[in-house]
Amino acid sequence: MSLLSGCVTAFDRHREELAALHAQGQYGLIAQKLDDPNARGEYGDKNRLLWWLDRGAAALALGDTAGTIENFEKAEEYMDIFRSASAADDLGKWLLNDTAAPYYGEPYEDMYVNVFKLLAQLEASNLEGGATVEARRMATKADALRDRYLRMRGEAGKQASDGSVPAAAAGGAMPTTEDGEFIESPLGTYLTAVTFLKTGERAMHEVASRRLLTSIDAQGALIGPVQRDKFSGLEAMRQDEVNVLLVAISGRGPRKVAKRFGPIPIFEWPVYFELPELVGGVAEAAGARLVIDDGTVVDLALVEDLRSVATANHQRQMPLIYARTYLRSSAKAAAAFALTRTWQSNSKRGSEQAVATVVGTLAGLAIVGFTEKADLRAWELLPGQTHVGMVKLPPGEHNARIEYLSSTGGVLYAGPWKTIAAGDRPTDLTTIVEHYWR
Repeated sequence: MSLLSGCVTAFDRHREELAALHAQGQYGLIAQKLDDPNARGEYGDKNRLLWWLDRGAAALALGDTAGTIENFEKAEEYMDIFRSASAADDLGKWLLNDTAAPYYGEPYEDMYVNVFKLLAQLEASNLEGGATVEARRMATKADALRDRYLRMRGEAGKQASDGSVPAAAAGGAMPTTEDGEFIESPLGTYLTAVTFLKTGERAMHEVASRRLLTSIDAQGALIGPVQRDKFSGLEAMRQDEVNVLLVAISGRGPRKVAKRFGPIPIFEWPVYFELPELVGGVAEAAGARLVIDDGTVVDLALVEDLRSVATANHQRQMPLIYARTYLRSSAKAAAAFALTRTWQSNSKRGSEQAVATVVGTLAGLAIVGFTEKADLRAWELLPGQTHVGMVKLPPGEHNARIEYLSSTGGVLYAGPWKTIAAGDRPTDLTTIVEHYWR
């Protein structure tokens, strides 16, 4: 990615094309574009994680469970291995900018990789050894991400041990956070509870069910307008009470934009820089339901607004990003100021000193402006929200589809009719996943 302001690369154009196709629900075309060798080459080593994230999301939207699992497995493995950046990558972040290093993903992306792998395992009917593995990972993921946050905060603290980062780094300009505070995915917790319910692990099912209610209470509006009572009966459910799981995915997640800071006066020089802000996203559906051709209707409940959760978790990283960016940009500005003073002292006449001051100041601002660009890399195909539900249908095949509803109850989008094969054993679970991109 280019460091120069206004310079649009082929990679930038490719990512914009993905965003446009995502807005149209053209997941088949997205998969084709990502699979093109030339397009894939644009990602290189620095951005390979982005390829896996979006290719996995496209596969999920297309019902390709094997492709979903394969790509998200690679993404999670990459984030696990490279969670602690190499010395060279870390040096690049501190000396140049955050885009100088490979993209390792944000905590919310790490979390959702696990969530969607779990969903794909359920859709593929891989409960034992598939969904159960992912469900157990879900139980420890939040703790791992909390530990990651604390390590990052410790590194920022070392770099700023001289007290050179202003109060804005701790809350003046950026949001603050409790130590290690992290917003968990209610969707992931719900799927975990369902998995253990159907595999007969009663204790784990009850723990996950209670954790879901606790997270809804504790996280409040940060997860969207989720109604607690819709999930209050989950803990008491029996294995043989349901045989179909319904997941309606809709909307599009937020995108990163550059937020400009400055000038911040530091001694005798100003500091300018950009920070990545996660904003926007789309989620038009106010509800969703399963409609069976015999007239049966099953209402689904909102379980998570992914836009809100992703944004909240991103904001919890901002004090750390701010500290690193501020220190780096102020060091560049100080170096430019020192060079200007040296040029001034070597100039014999007043006119030469004036020219040196103007030229040096402009050059310093240009260097900082060109190199202090926010890292806007992010998971492009992240959905916006999810509605879920469970039902017990008579054993056999049923013709049904998922409909997405407006706030007034009208149908915004109706998915294609699908055959639901409902089983008759207590352990049987058929998972239906639908996608609506608005």
